[in-house]
Amino acid sequence: MLQAYIFKINNKRFKSSKSLVTGRELLTIANLSPAEDYELLYKINEKGFTPIQPDEEIDLKTAGIEGFKAKPYKKISIKVDDKHFEVEECFMTPKEIMSIASINPDQYSLIEIRSGGVEVTYKDDVEHKILITKKSCFISCKIPVEIECIIVNARVKPWTKDVISFEDIVLLEYGSISTNPNVIYTINYVKGVPSKPEGSMVKGDVISVNNKMIFNVTQTNKS
Repeated sequence: MLQAYIFKINNKRFKSSKSLVTGRELLTIANLSPAEDYELLYKINEKGFTPIQPDEEIDLKTAGIEGFKAKPYKKISIKVDDKHFEVEECFMTPKEIMSIASINPDQYSLIEIRSGGVEVTYKDDVEHKILITKKSCFISCKIPVEIECIIVNARVKPWTKDVISFEDIVLLEYGSISTNPNVIYTINYVKGVPSKPEGSMVKGDVISVNNKMIFNVTQTNKS
């Protein structure tokens, strides 16, 4: 059984069947071609990187798997919903791509259109590392969400909107919002949308909602 040598480029994992490889081969394995379009760097210490030339050899047995970084020499133009955006990354997550296109990842998913019209959906994986090339093309798709209720302090509360505010949750639990400056409300949630399944809220926050999302709200008096 052949040994596989694992390495990472831009935090994406790859493997080689041999330990001694050139910079060009590393980029080729990562589907970054032509290799001449990319700069390959190796992390030498916490302070910086050193460049690796296309024909320079690296021994994966000693280089480790965390130390490689690649970036295009020129910005890459990608298409999202028929609009062009310039990026400087070799790999991006659906969440990052939607961010540059000002698309809400809580309400939309991303579909990659590959050669031959093949569609690859990233609905259930917003953190997937996608290879970015000059031909990268994406479309966004509204996520169908049917919201019937949320759960606040272990009690079911009717709610059908796809967003909710900090103030909405306080009103659902307490019926009113105290004007006493000494009264503080604290809200935490779980089972949220894929981009942020759990977290906390502060006054003025508005977040996207999942059906049966769970909220815990407390009211304290600091006086």
